[in-house]
Amino acid sequence: MGFISSIRIWVEKYKQEHNPKKNNTFSKRIKYKMDSSNTVSDTRSVSVSSESSISGATSNTNYKPGHKFEAGRRFHDIENVSYFFPNDDDEVDRLHQQHWIVRHIMGGNYQSPIGEELKNGIVVLDSGCGPGTWSLDMGEMYPNSTFHGVDAYPVFPSEVKPRNCHFQTCNIAEKLPFPDNHFDFIHQRLLIFGLTRTNWRDAINELLRVLKPGGWLEILECDIEFQNEGPKQHRVMDAIFRAFSKKDMSPTIARELGPDYLQPTGQLEVLNDKLISFPMNHGGKTGSLFWSDFRQGCEALHAWVQKEDKGFEDLEEYKSFMSECAAECTEYKTNMLWHCYSAQKKQSI
Repeated sequence: MGFISSIRIWVEKYKQEHNPKKNNTFSKRIKYKMDSSNTVSDTRSVSVSSESSISGATSNTNYKPGHKFEAGRRFHDIENVSYFFPNDDDEVDRLHQQHWIVRHIMGGNYQSPIGEELKNGIVVLDSGCGPGTWSLDMGEMYPNSTFHGVDAYPVFPSEVKPRNCHFQTCNIAEKLPFPDNHFDFIHQRLLIFGLTRTNWRDAINELLRVLKPGGWLEILECDIEFQNEGPKQHRVMDAIFRAFSKKDMSPTIARELGPDYLQPTGQLEVLNDKLISFPMNHGGKTGSLFWSDFRQGCEALHAWVQKEDKGFEDLEEYKSFMSECAAECTEYKTNMLWHCYSAQKKQSI
């Protein structure tokens, strides 16, 4: 079955099985424009069972997420949260679609050796879950396991979800609302735009605290210093880098996580770092889909980029420049490197 067909099936199942008048969260947010001629292959299709509609997204009662509007987009306005991207419906759309692209390029939803455990039933944390797409997908694949998603802002579903998926708001750089040694597997990805250097150390310590001895922690991050980058794309990324530096965030955190953050904890039995190259607007449908996601992300960051490069103040001119970047990435065969860290916690510390 085609990659895009898998996305269509998942979306249509939601539309057919859940009344949008009762819960229109997904019917409004999941809007994909896909080419029916796509032939990119995928090994699995995804559906959501009719038993998945229950209420019960929960929150930490002491945690109060807020938001603000800037350049026409809604952003986090939460103490000690530095997330760069918006949290509006357009961004939720992008994150839903991004999940399927990442899953396809990675060859699955995880790299750690936990397949049998997931089938038998374990407790899993999705740290920084966003709209919860990874948890929803995994919850349907592994009905015997239980998935808990946490994020700083409640854009995850409150009703339309598998029975084994639970969501709540919290700041992952502060104390997680779970006891010590609670999870068998912890998944986290793409928080490069959400955590400062200090946040990363605090977050990793918290993740290891709630991870069971012998459990696995998997962190997937992108390195935004690209391979074969052209001058136009470099200009955009240079503005993003400058915005990063003002918030004590690292644009190269992906390559730093292993040697500078994970290994020094002294709590790991195994630490693997798998490098994956994501093509940007070349290499067929996969490259064009990933570029589309990346471009939407860059446009979502316009509020920050235009502060660092006055030539990008006009949004339409910025979008036009991104079209030039698209052609340049095709010409230069630009790639983005992703690091997937798979770490096992020691049985005894």
